[in-house]
Amino acid sequence: MQKGILLTFINLGIVSLLVGCAGLSTKSSSIHEERVALIDQRMQEIEQGLSNLNNFAQNLGKRVEDLSQRAVDADANYSKLQSALDGLSSRVELKDSSYETILTETQKNISGLEKKLTEIEKAKIDLQNQLMSLQTQRSRHIGSKIDQQAEAMKEEAKEMVVQGREMIKEATAERKSEEDKKIEAIAANHEKEATQKLLDDALTLYREGNYKEAIDKWEKVLVIDPENLEAKFNIEIAKEKIKSLSEK
Repeated sequence: MQKGILLTFINLGIVSLLVGCAGLSTKSSSIHEERVALIDQRMQEIEQGLSNLNNFAQNLGKRVEDLSQRAVDADANYSKLQSALDGLSSRVELKDSSYETILTETQKNISGLEKKLTEIEKAKIDLQNQLMSLQTQRSRHIGSKIDQQAEAMKEEAKEMVVQGREMIKEATAERKSEEDKKIEAIAANHEKEATQKLLDDALTLYREGNYKEAIDKWEKVLVIDPENLEAKFNIEIAKEKIKSLSEK
């Protein structure tokens, strides 16, 4: 590739030189100098282009070498990956076989557990039936005991009712007697107060000379208390006083 590029540029240079030479034969010396200068400039440009092409070719060569090295590295990595995949495949096959063995054993264990569970369910049903039977027997036994206890409690309740009624009667009688005593005491107190007031009023009337009014008060005292000696005595005195006044 580099040789083809160089040949192309060389051919271009030769053509340019030939054209320049042909012009030199027909032109003047000044034009000849200008042509020479242009040719030199053109040659410099061609040389610069060749230099650039050489640099580009070198860079391409380096890139090709890098790509080749990368391809080699990629092949090596691919080989490593392939070997790793082969190892993983063998491991997976071993694990699959071990998993199948474990799965088979697990299924056997599950079957055994299901059988045991069935047996447990049967035993549970038997126990429930036995429990129901025992509960029935217990309820019957307890029912008879409850009936007996209920009868005994009824008798006790009757006795308690009778005792309660008697206690109520006694309490009522005691309460009535106490109330009667209180009423009698209150009445006696009122009679005593009324008697004393009548005696005081009669004495006041007697001192004022109102003997008849005083006698009326003392007679009221005798209505309340027929055995009141003070009233009887004062009545006799008042009558004597009235009699003595009438004789005058």
